[in-house]
Amino acid sequence: MTRVSMLYDMQACVRCFACSVQCGIENRARLARDGRGNTEKVLADRRPELRYIFPILRVGGTFPTAMPVTELRHCMHCENAPCARRCPAAAIEVKPYGVVVLHEEKCIGCRACLEACPFDVPNFNAKFGKTYKCFMCYDRIEAGLSPACVEACLAKALYFGTREEVLEEAYRRAENYEKHLGEKFQVYGAEKVSDATGYLHWVTVGPAAYLEDYALRPGAERGQIEALDAVRTIGWVLFGASAAGIIGHFLYSLGKEEQE
Repeated sequence: MTRVSMLYDMQACVRCFACSVQCGIENRARLARDGRGNTEKVLADRRPELRYIFPILRVGGTFPTAMPVTELRHCMHCENAPCARRCPAAAIEVKPYGVVVLHEEKCIGCRACLEACPFDVPNFNAKFGKTYKCFMCYDRIEAGLSPACVEACLAKALYFGTREEVLEEAYRRAENYEKHLGEKFQVYGAEKVSDATGYLHWVTVGPAAYLEDYALRPGAERGQIEALDAVRTIGWVLFGASAAGIIGHFLYSLGKEEQE
């Protein structure tokens, strides 16, 4: 299956929250289809983590050219998925077509993915001891459908397709906005964001001045995840060396006792 992507157009978004509402409806229905609760109980459930996408109103630019922009909080589905590399339970899967899926039933609630994500996306629920995030309706994609939020978006601010189709549409929109608004627009995520994340399977079109560090959690450095991975690797090397030393010493002592 070819790689897929999502496009979010900040300029087209009207903040109607239809995407967020439909996301919750789809996920509650998904639980019912999976047999994890009857339909009436699941649809009445208000668990907020079942909404994996939600708009936030921000201010882009500076006076006197500042403008309201809508930041859409969701999983970016990174090419290299640092959350998947960090998960000790192998609960996070990167599909061949690029979607990053967190399998709730495998999650052990360690929150390692929260530390790994530079976009501060995963949501930990202490009541259930699980972490949740957007998985781009991978089951719908595999059935030949678009993600639920895309079908709900009346303003066409969300667009789904193959990687090539999405990038073509994203650059077309950015060029059109620049032509008519006289402002530089950027396609965020089309190229590598950092060595840790690679490019993003969820790209965003918006004002370039606002998108420079779009959606990165406050204070997050682009090299932070690389540094954490390096520390983790060193830790495993030291642990392995220590374990090998202990085992070697034990075998040496055992052999010495047998000789005596």
